Amino acid sequence: MNQHKLLAKTNILANDWEKEFTVRFQATFEEKLSPAPENVAILVTSEYEGIFKNGGIGTYYKTLSEKLSSQGLYIILILCQTEKEFQGESSVAPVQHIFSTHEAEKVLQLQGIHQGILSEFQQWEWVESESYRILFFVQAIAAHFRQSPIYVEFPDLCGLGYRTIQAKRAGLLGQHCVTAVTLHSGQEWLNEAHEKYSLYPGWNWFKNVYGYEQYCCEKADLAFFLSWFMAEKVKSYGWNMTHAIHLPYCFPIVPALDKKRPMLDRVGLNLKRQQIPIVFFGRLEERKGLLTFLEAIAHITQQFAYEEISQQLYLLFLGKTVSLHAPETEQQDSQHYIERKLNNKFNYTIISDLFSQEAISLVQELAPAIVCLTSPQENFPNSALEMGQLPVSLVVSDTGGFRETLNLIGRSDKVRWFEPGNSQSLAAEIANAIEVYPEIPVVAKPEFLAAVNQSLLNQRLEYMKQAFTQGTVTKQQLSSPESYSRLLGMTSDQEQIFLQDYGQNIYSGQGEIIDLGCWLGSATISLAKGVEINRRVALKYKRIHAYDLFTWHPYMEQTVKGTSWEGQYQPGDSFLDEFTRRISPWSPSIKVYPGDVTEIGWNGGAIEYLFVDAMKSWELTKNIFLNFYCDLIPGVSLVHYNDFAHYATAWIHLLIDKLRPHFKHHCNLYQAAVFQYVKPLPNDTLILKLDPPFSIFSTEDVHQAFAYSLQICHDKLRPNIAAAKVMAFIYLGDIDQAKQELIKAREMFGDVGEIPLAAEEISRRTM
Repeated sequence: MNQHKLLAKTNILANDWEKEFTVRFQATFEEKLSPAPENVAILVTSEYEGIFKNGGIGTYYKTLSEKLSSQGLYIILILCQTEKEFQGESSVAPVQHIFSTHEAEKVLQLQGIHQGILSEFQQWEWVESESYRILFFVQAIAAHFRQSPIYVEFPDLCGLGYRTIQAKRAGLLGQHCVTAVTLHSGQEWLNEAHEKYSLYPGWNWFKNVYGYEQYCCEKADLAFFLSWFMAEKVKSYGWNMTHAIHLPYCFPIVPALDKKRPMLDRVGLNLKRQQIPIVFFGRLEERKGLLTFLEAIAHITQQFAYEEISQQLYLLFLGKTVSLHAPETEQQDSQHYIERKLNNKFNYTIISDLFSQEAISLVQELAPAIVCLTSPQENFPNSALEMGQLPVSLVVSDTGGFRETLNLIGRSDKVRWFEPGNSQSLAAEIANAIEVYPEIPVVAKPEFLAAVNQSLLNQRLEYMKQAFTQGTVTKQQLSSPESYSRLLGMTSDQEQIFLQDYGQNIYSGQGEIIDLGCWLGSATISLAKGVEINRRVALKYKRIHAYDLFTWHPYMEQTVKGTSWEGQYQPGDSFLDEFTRRISPWSPSIKVYPGDVTEIGWNGGAIEYLFVDAMKSWELTKNIFLNFYCDLIPGVSLVHYNDFAHYATAWIHLLIDKLRPHFKHHCNLYQAAVFQYVKPLPNDTLILKLDPPFSIFSTEDVHQAFAYSLQICHDKLRPNIAAAKVMAFIYLGDIDQAKQELIKAREMFGDVGEIPLAAEEISRRTM
């Protein structure tokens, strides 16, 4: 059926709706539904942990149903792509009713127009058919619960919410319904990860499905994305993310180990006491890195004596067996491919039929194991949320999604990162883990995980509340890419988005917000916009403290070039008047400090967010540390280094490395980096008052600091970090070492980014 016919039928549905086209439940099923619950949540998914054997989206929806049910919502689950029939009965504790789209004709009173629509679909048009079946169920539920707010959520995968979201926008579901989409991994993402574009002749089918997914994300009342990595990926596909909200999902907290070891007994692993378990955790397919993992295992035999290592390791593959598509797999399923590649060279077991919780329990009982998470690209993987809670060594593909996930649950200990898709890199990190086996990592405590979950749930409930009370959430209320007018300043789009989101959704009011080096106010205003609509902070007066000399310098002209401010100020002029004008809509929440920060200092109490764009020298850096860091709040405060990837501020990397026992990496925002303050600083953390420039840092300190910064930064910024390392040795007075670092930087990255600027500095100092 072509799109014109489908749209025509949607338009027909809009005509004289109440009279002729209302969908209701059949009487026997109508009786099963509660007459008037206070709030209803319809969760639509093809996966649900405990009903189907899968993780990922299924685990998410099980957890979401539990969380929403705990808040008193009446949960109805609609399952797609299954021939199971539930007839509204549920054996899942948080869910009141379960229906499958397959049983629509048996459960719903479908009129002729509805039956006609469904009868015209071909078998291969299952996405369109499912989309209409879902709509009919939602209509029936909406008709039954006319007085109840109804929240309907879909995953983005296959765009199954297409017709429901379209109907909502056409006014067919009423104002008491809110539609939502959570981005997990759509078809375009999956095909890219599988590298399968050229393998499918039915390109038009995929093209249509991509369109449904994009429409759902862009047109739903609420759209949630799990990680910034995912948001940037779909933006690169051309999606409009102007109203999408960054919100990681709540996750199951792994219970304490059952010492009776039921899973090990049940699966009967032939694991000897002296063997090291190496676990591949994830669906057994290309996009989860299966081929890379098997290649890495082959490389390991070259690093160790084959006979010894083959007996020392026990390989466990925990994930669903699927058909493979890469040319080298010869169209085998993953089990046969594993068997062929290993060819009895290792002891191994493939277990593909466990529920997610069963697989987690098995790994928990194997601890201390070495668990490999090898996907070449990830959005916000449940596997990291789950394995990150366990006392196991982790070898993880260095994708943005994995980092964001592990950071969320505070897991950084005994984590080894490898280059995505690089089997040699993976083999090296597995070998490193083998060398020091066994390891017992520090993992987050359940109370910390519960607090994170509660915070995420509170945010979701607040967005839902806003959507119901206002019909849809306005742009000004959302923490989303482009939910603001681009602010002129030396902060990136990503920083401005993050700061507005922080001010609205994360800032608790336990401390003050400091903006050191505010210039024209892009960071200040972004924070103020968020704080203005933060419902958790009652007292907002002068909570943001903005410091700057407010004196114009020549380098500033480049940023305002092409704007109305070009040429408006001369070097040495004050631009305080312009800053004051720009912040005027939010001035009640902002206190301005014109002058030298080293003279003004700080005595305003606890600091919850410290935005730093003033570490322009080592002396300034020392002063900021001594005057502001002592008032940070352990476990709460964030420190934002705006010049993290600027070649001239090498001392920032050395400071960050010295403070690593007290801070953990929180996130990257293009050229900036944000760290969370996790452990109180003792008074003598750094002997900064007495040292001449850089005297407390050794050559080894420099190497260590920049190795860490290169590890946590985005690939595009690594040339700038390498240039900063060159500058560090210049500042130390070691020009010979600076030259060596320049050679290494050029060999690794070429003459790109700020590397030429560092080269110019060497030339100036050796003329």
